[in-house]
Order: sequence, then C-alpha cells, then structure tokens
Amino acid sequence: MISIYIKLALRYLAKYRLYALINILGLALGLTIFLFGSMVIDYEKDHDNMFSERDRTFIVGSIFAPAAGTGILEYPNVKTTYGPLFDLEIEEAEVVARSIYRAPIVTVDNSHYYQGIRFVEAGFTDIFDFRYLHGDSTAVNNPRGLIVTVSTAKKLFGHADVLGEVVSLNHKYDMHIAAVIEDVALDSHFNTSFLPDNDLAAIASLQALVALEGFDMAGSWKGLSPYNMTYILLPENRDRQWLQNQVDAVAERHAPEDEHELISALKVRPLVEVNTQIWDAFGFPVLESIQLLGLLILVVACLNYTNLATAQSFGRSREVGLRKTLGATRLQLLSQFLIESLSLAAFAMLLALAGIELLVPAFNGWAGKGLALDYLGILPGLVLVTLLVGLLAGAYPAFLISRLNPIEGLRNVVMKGRRGNRFRAFMIAAQFAISIFMLAMVMIIYFQNEKIKEISSTFLKAQTVILKRINTEGVVPKHDTLQRELSRIDGVQAVTFSNDVPYNSGGLSAEVTPVSGDETLSFDTKIISVDTDFMAAYDIELLAGRPFDETVANDLYREEVGRVNVIVNRLAAKKLGFDEGREVIGKSFYKLANDEDGQTFEYTVIGLVPDHYFDGAHSAIAPMTFLMQPDSYSFASLRVSGHDLNQTLSDIDAVWDQVVGDYPIQRTFLDFYFNLFFRFPEGINNVLAAFAGVALSLALIGLFGLAAFMAQRRTREIGIRKVMGASVSQIVRLLIWQFSLPVIWSLLVATPLAYLASSIYLDFFPERIDFTLPVILLASALGVLTAWAIVAGHAINIARTTPARSLRYE
Repeated sequence: MISIYIKLALRYLAKYRLYALINILGLALGLTIFLFGSMVIDYEKDHDNMFSERDRTFIVGSIFAPAAGTGILEYPNVKTTYGPLFDLEIEEAEVVARSIYRAPIVTVDNSHYYQGIRFVEAGFTDIFDFRYLHGDSTAVNNPRGLIVTVSTAKKLFGHADVLGEVVSLNHKYDMHIAAVIEDVALDSHFNTSFLPDNDLAAIASLQALVALEGFDMAGSWKGLSPYNMTYILLPENRDRQWLQNQVDAVAERHAPEDEHELISALKVRPLVEVNTQIWDAFGFPVLESIQLLGLLILVVACLNYTNLATAQSFGRSREVGLRKTLGATRLQLLSQFLIESLSLAAFAMLLALAGIELLVPAFNGWAGKGLALDYLGILPGLVLVTLLVGLLAGAYPAFLISRLNPIEGLRNVVMKGRRGNRFRAFMIAAQFAISIFMLAMVMIIYFQNEKIKEISSTFLKAQTVILKRINTEGVVPKHDTLQRELSRIDGVQAVTFSNDVPYNSGGLSAEVTPVSGDETLSFDTKIISVDTDFMAAYDIELLAGRPFDETVANDLYREEVGRVNVIVNRLAAKKLGFDEGREVIGKSFYKLANDEDGQTFEYTVIGLVPDHYFDGAHSAIAPMTFLMQPDSYSFASLRVSGHDLNQTLSDIDAVWDQVVGDYPIQRTFLDFYFNLFFRFPEGINNVLAAFAGVALSLALIGLFGLAAFMAQRRTREIGIRKVMGASVSQIVRLLIWQFSLPVIWSLLVATPLAYLASSIYLDFFPERIDFTLPVILLASALGVLTAWAIVAGHAINIARTTPARSLRYE
C-alpha cells in the first residue's frame, strides 16, 4: 500500500511541477540553513575532543567589573600570580599548569622569524596528550628543550625529522628540538580564530622564559593577556562547583583590594566551554541567536509549504469525494497525503545535503574551521528532521482535505467556501513576521556598525602603517636612526613612536587623584606614552595649552624626579574637577602610592585634547593621560599619503632591513587593530543579513506560489467582476488588499520583537543609534511593499484576461 501511495505522490508532484518545485526548493533552502547552522553550533561547542582528559580539565577566567569599561565581559585567563596559589592551596587538584604565550625571534641558519611559543609548566603535557612523532612529553622538563609541531618543523627546517636541531631565541638563548608532535586539530581551543597568530606551534618550559626575559615564576598582579591560560586538572571525585568554591576562596584570601576594581570575580569553565566563552565574552548570545534563526528559517519554510499545500488541496476535493464514495477511509487518505508530504521532504533533504556539501568547504576556507560531514553520525538526526518536517508541514492540509464527506467533496464545498482562509492568513502573517523581524535587525545592526565606523573615523585607519615590536632589545638603540630614515621616504608624511596605538586596547593605567594621598577622589586613567609628533600624526587637536617639547626637562618622564608634564583629555579634566576643561592647564594631580614601592608621582597638565574612542567604539571613553617616556615605545606609526602605496611599503621594508637588520619587520595597517573587534559586529550583520534574505525570499516565494494558485482559481470570479463593470485597477486593488491583510497583521508581532532584540544588541555599545523605531518601520514598509509587488504581478496578469476566456475557465 505504501508503495502505491508513493507512486501516487510522485505522479501528483509531476502533474503540478511548478508548485512542487516551489515547495521542494523552499524546504530545501530552509533545511540547508537549519542543518548547516546546527553543524556550526555543534562544532563550536565540541572542541578539544582529541584530548583524553578534556572532561576533567578546567580553565580559570576573569569577569570584568562594570567600572573597568573594557567592553568585554570575560577573559579566559587570570593574573599570572594565581597559578602558584592554586597549586599550593587547592591540594586535591591533580595538576595546575600555566601557559604563557610569547612570540620571540627564532633564528635558524641566519633566517629570523617571529614564532609563537607557549611556555608552560611541567604538568601541561600531562593534561594534554599530544601525539608525539619524535621524543616524548618529558621534553618540557628541560629548560632548553623545545617541542614543535610538524608544520612548524617544516617551516623552520623544511622537514619533520628535526630532533636535536638547535634554534636561537631572541639572538641570545639556544634551544634544541626535543620532541615533534602532530599538528593539533582545528577544533581545539589552541587554534581559535578569534586571536591572530595563536595556533599551537611550539611548546617550551616556563623555566626557559625565566632565562629568556627574567619571567617571575611567582607571577604578577599586573597585566591580563588573552593569550595566557591557567589549567587545572580535577580528580575524578570532584566537580565544577567544588573547584569554583576553591578558586573563590583563593581569590578572597589573596587578591589585593584594587584588583576588584578591574576583576569582579573569577569563573571556572570546563575546557569544552573555552571556545564558546569567547563568544559569550561579547555579551551577545551569538551562537544561540544563530541556532534560533536557523530554526526560524526552517519554520518559515514549513509554513510556506503548509500554506501552498493547503491551497492546492482545495483543488482535490472532488478526488477525495470520489475516493470516499468508492470506499476509501479517512486514515487511508491521511496516509496518502502525508506520504506525499514526506516524499517531498525527502527530496528537499537530498537537495539540502547537496547544498551543505558545497557550503562546508567554502565555510572552512573562509573561517579557518575544520567542519566536516559525518553522515554515519548524523544519519539518525537527518531521518528524524525529514520525518518531522514532512509530517508537521503536511499535517494540516492532509487533515483539512481528508475530513470531507463524499457529498462535500463531490460538490467542491472546500473550493467554494471560506474554510481554511483564516489559517492561511495566520501562516502568511507568521512568515512575514519572522522575515520582517530579521530584516529590521539587519538594518539596525547595519546602521549601528556605520555609527561605529563614523565614531572611529577620527584616526585614518587605511593611511596609518604600524610597525610593531620596536621595543625589542636590539631595536631600541636604533630608534633615532629608524625614525629619521623612515621620515625621508617619499610618501611618508609623519613618523611617531608610542607604547600603544588606537583600537589596540593596550597601554598602561594608573590610579590618580587631584589631592595627593586622597583615595576618595581617585579614578583610573589610561596612560599613553607618546613622542612629540604623535598628536599631529593622528590629527588629535590641542584644545588648550601646548604640545610636548623635548627641550623642556619635565616633559620627559623620569621616575627618579617624581614629576612629569602631561596632556589629558576632557574626561580626565572633568574627573579632576574642571568641567570647562581649559582650567586644568597648569594644575597637578597625583598617582596613588602602591604597596610595592610606596611612592607617589606628580602629573602637571600642559595640554588638553578632545575625548576620543581610543580603544574602539565598543569601550566607553576613558580618562586619558599622555606623557613622553621614550624607553616604553613599542609601536611606530607612519602616516602615509596613499600615493603609490606599494612602493612606499617596499621602501619602509628596505629602511627597516638597512637599519635593524637581523630583526624581522612586523608591519600592518591601523585597520588591523580596528578590525580585530569590528569583525564581530560586522560578521553578525553579514550572517543575519543572509538569514533575513533567505527568510524573506522564502516568504515571497510562498506568497508567489499562493498568489498564482489563488488567482488562477479565481479566474471565473474575476471574469464576472469585469462583465459587471469592474476595472483592472479595482480588481488588482481587491486582490492586493486580501493578500496584504495578513502581512500587515505580521507587523503587530515583528515590530515590538525587533525593538526588544535590537535594544539587547545596542546596549553592548557605549554609543548607539537614536533612530531605532524609524529603521524598524522602514523594514516593515519594505516587507509590505515587496509583498504587494509579488501579488500585483499576478493580479494584473489575471485582471487583464478577457472576460470571455475567464468565464470559459474550467
């Protein structure tokens, strides 16, 4: 019997090819988006399964206090001093191991590379069971032993069998290759794409970092790098909550008071959550949103099918009446129509899998992921989704048509009555509510991103070349020569040195007060060390006072003197008690004494500059203090004209090679630092735009099919209206209005939902667009207008048919 129903289904689909194609393509598109989104979510949430101790391995992260103004909620790391404290005081922990990331210069046969290395404690290789091709995990017990991956070995030496080869770090510390491991799979937190140049390439003992740069094994309460990690391996009889309690107790006993001003709490996460924690850190549920949007797309596709299938079922009422007259039961009819729906869903699933086969390689290449199709593993899920889609999408039309009695069927009661009209209107409204909601969110995020760009346009991102690592030991003595020679390059308009650049979120901070020793008036200020050309190179206007002058003794920072001249921004001046800003010139404020040196330091204001989003538009504007401290410079910023840019860049490289020599240049544009954050809101916008485009397309395709079918069924009615004197415009307005009503109803749902969701997103930014509601209304208008355009096309075509042909229809 089932085989007969399948044959009938195939015949019916072949007979109504246009509507079958619309339904199959709509479902296939919805299934493709839903399945692909689910695969991406599963991939992001299932990292590090190549390590046997994954489920017992935890990392300790830091939750930022609101007053920190970082724009980021959480970091997957803690201050380096916590590692030894955890090891000492959490006695039941099997292993506590820190991983400190550095990128020293690696020299091999007179070739120099900046190479990322994780300097780790001995227990690190007990937690992570890498696959060793040469050597073993004891390599990190030797301060001069280095573990490299296969790809790193081939990069440095051209082959993988490199055991015993010698490399030099920073031209002063020799190490030998003690082990070679396989490259870690892409779905590992070691290879996250959120941080640049972060792939696991080499591992060395933390003792080597002590010898290399004097790292303090006891750690420090200063600095918090997203590249560093503190791992804890739990015993099998302990759980996450127990560890959280232990970590909280350690922080309570040892964290200094000012630590809580930046870090409100520590948070324990299992290793499997490290990757998703990076998403969560931005305060917007990105992964959950993708999952929800994928489901909504599938719902739109199912509603699209149900709506069109319900309309088509009206044309089969006589078939149902005849079959019931001949003895068919309602169960048999239900089975037939549901098998038709399941057959169509199966075709759609096959097309969806073909689409995913094309999407996966393109996505992996674009995002640097290792997503793969495992048909054996996902087969049960595919079958379940196909059954659910087929049954849920086809249930209502099957129920509606199969409940007719023989007389109703033969008299075509459903065709002539109003049964199902309300349900069809509800489904059209649901489709467009989802589509307009997504379209509104796309437009909100787009305009907010444009605002971010506008706020950040203070600094010429594409015309500023950044040279990193000028604080390297061998480069510092050549600063003057380097700056002089770079300034001579045709196309270079300005060269300036600093310890930070816009959007990098680096630099230092200090707790200061307008009254020496008075902590009640204290606030944190960002300290940026610059030279005399920095303000001009970055077009930072001097509102009052004077610029820095190297010939003025107190303009140069000297710790032993205890005072220095500084330039502050308006917010810092306001924090100091000078609302007008200009009054701050000549006034002094003081750094609070800390527990380490007990010294205060006096800052005298000589200049005032406007407030800028120096760290980027995701962070609130901070009080800023600029001073001159040449020994802290780590960046060179080159303002370039943009004319013959390739030649300018080549000349920059040539000057670096000539002046610096054996230290490789690290050159990028200021755009790089801006895009480190901006790629996230921009990526969210692109993904949501794709979802919205698919949802709106599905809704319009469904409306296209439904309008074509219903307009065709109303041909005779339209002919009669024309005979009675109705004009083409009147008929078109009638049909458009009937189909527009559910679209307009959808606005009652889409508008408030879009406003609520956009508020959640916009709250992440310190400055947000102030025209949210007009944008949502614009999106709503676009949705209604496109629906009108679709319906109008069919309405005009049918309305222009001559009455004689219309009346002969059927």
